[in-house]
Amino acid sequence: MEIKYIPKGTMTERQQKDVDIIDQTCLSGDTGDPERVLVNMYDWGAADDGMFLLFDGERVVGRVAVEKTLTEYNGQDYYLGGFSGLAVLPEYWGKGYARQLADAALKKAYEIGVDVACMCVDMNSGITDFYQRLGFRFLNRSAYFINWIDKEKSDDTVMIMGLNNKSLADKILETDHKFHYGKNKGHW
Repeated sequence: MEIKYIPKGTMTERQQKDVDIIDQTCLSGDTGDPERVLVNMYDWGAADDGMFLLFDGERVVGRVAVEKTLTEYNGQDYYLGGFSGLAVLPEYWGKGYARQLADAALKKAYEIGVDVACMCVDMNSGITDFYQRLGFRFLNRSAYFINWIDKEKSDDTVMIMGLNNKSLADKILETDHKFHYGKNKGHW
């Protein structure tokens, strides 16, 4: 098993096909409800800087994207980011690969200058304890973002962690100023 960082735009066709299988297997959340699929499509939108892939030989069996965007909190500019789309095919669960991918992604986010890591969490997935062990804490209020049809929406499943600016992360967590993902559409 090997983890490799693949910069944005350099993934091979084979790697992309494997990632698509992982996404369909682990991340689709497709309930068959066309309205839910449409809502999800209008909400997501963060662009990744690259992706860590977990390889079993030539086959990609896990993935996580690294995110970074410039935004502001209460008049202070900073880089918000972290990782998204952490997924490992079910036959590889329980072996610590998700933790290895998450650690690699957080290290890369730190290296590229992410001040505060942020993520939305599926509260029904049982994954929140995992993220808390990584160092994330719940925002305990709604976060806001602009979806792809220019409507402001809120999300109350956000976790925050300080990377390059721990004091700003603490300020975001401890104050009640409106937390917004930024001017770019979507959230992760």
